Amino acid sequence: MRLTLRDIALRLSGQAMDAPAGDVVVTTVRTDNREVAPGDLFFCLKGERFDGHDFAAAAAKAGACAIVASRPLPELDALTCPVIQVANTQLALGLLARHWRDAATAKVIAITGTAGKTTAKELLAQTLGSVIRVAKNHKNFNNQVGLPLSMLAADGREDAWVMEAGISRPGDMAELGVIIAPDLAVVLNIGPAHLQGLGDLSGVARAKAALLSFVKPGGLGLCSMDYPELWAEATRVFPEVAGFSTQNSFAKYYARFEEPLPGGRGLYEIIVDGQAFWAELPACGTHFAENAAAVAGACHMLGLSPEQIARGLGSAVLPGQRFCCKESGPWRVVDDSYNANPLSMGRSLEAARLMAGEGRLVLVLGDMGELGDEADQAHEGIGAVVAAVRPDLVFYQGAHAADVARGITAAGASVKVEPVSGPKRVLSALAALDGGTVLVKGSRFCRMEVYAEAIAAALCGECGEPKNAKEGTK
Repeated sequence: MRLTLRDIALRLSGQAMDAPAGDVVVTTVRTDNREVAPGDLFFCLKGERFDGHDFAAAAAKAGACAIVASRPLPELDALTCPVIQVANTQLALGLLARHWRDAATAKVIAITGTAGKTTAKELLAQTLGSVIRVAKNHKNFNNQVGLPLSMLAADGREDAWVMEAGISRPGDMAELGVIIAPDLAVVLNIGPAHLQGLGDLSGVARAKAALLSFVKPGGLGLCSMDYPELWAEATRVFPEVAGFSTQNSFAKYYARFEEPLPGGRGLYEIIVDGQAFWAELPACGTHFAENAAAVAGACHMLGLSPEQIARGLGSAVLPGQRFCCKESGPWRVVDDSYNANPLSMGRSLEAARLMAGEGRLVLVLGDMGELGDEADQAHEGIGAVVAAVRPDLVFYQGAHAADVARGITAAGASVKVEPVSGPKRVLSALAALDGGTVLVKGSRFCRMEVYAEAIAAALCGECGEPKNAKEGTK
């Protein structure tokens, strides 16, 4: 961001700030006083367990050029730090991000969906970034705080911004859509996730497709055709929407998984507007073809050639904890621990079996969250998928181990589900084996990254730093 304090104050409070303070150019916005450096703009956000107003003085002492607050801060009177008072600081953060979005010249691409948003965002940003200048969300900062902070972190010299939007309740997309106002909206998929807030699959389809209603005049839309409820809603909201598919080779944008490659990579056939080509991507499995089709379609709509798309996809790297593969000798550890819902869990299980081939497959799984009254049934459904992929061992952390086991039994399999509460028992069992593929996956609250890190350290001699991400909504 590059805006003067005068412009910011006028936009947020309706009052211009006099010189010399108003002439200060602000490049960085902070919501954590511990990160404030001289010249930063500090927003006093309120959370369930904190109130940023309590840290305004600390931010001012750290050199903040101004404070955005929703109440008077008399304790700052002696610190000569201007206060921009607004009715709601979170809404003001979004308003400022929209102002910066309109002031910048970059094309803005927004991505949403039930599963794979961050992976698709990273692949799209990296593929575009091989040709043009690109900004993107940090990790998956995709909610009403993370999204505007990501937009405000762009310096304005980029050609494109690639931003993901994560939602969990009705109204979320309306709040995010008005901030991001995309030039191109991409809707990846839908599945039974966040049902506590969105109700059912039709509710998920309405909530995700709503992103298309915020496309700027003259903008573009891209949506998967493989989910009937989603495609019907998308064409209703945005009749000109283009479609991509992994099932219909006559779709304008299509991708198909061909075969696994060493190192957990995969070969894909991609078709963009009638032109077919091959691309090597950093993951394998039929589910990953969806990301390939969406990214290839978006890149083509933004002017990239098939050659540029194939080259960019081939050099892309997956974000951490999203089907990341580590190999050492006879072992392969697949870390897909960032989050889980029924759609992503089922896809990961199927892809893990594909990678294992006829070899040993060990599953280390955790509960899937935010499923409301459908939780028991959803976990039983995952049990059926577990049965279908024929694992040798299943370890499970969470309250739904019995539901998964019941689903396995109902599917006619005899695989045992062993409840665990930490990596020790899993490591002991793996030590008695001579190799195989290990998949680690579960929702954030299960902290399955603890298992992934311990297993990778034991089997592959690798150990990452503990993950404490609180970025956004999956």
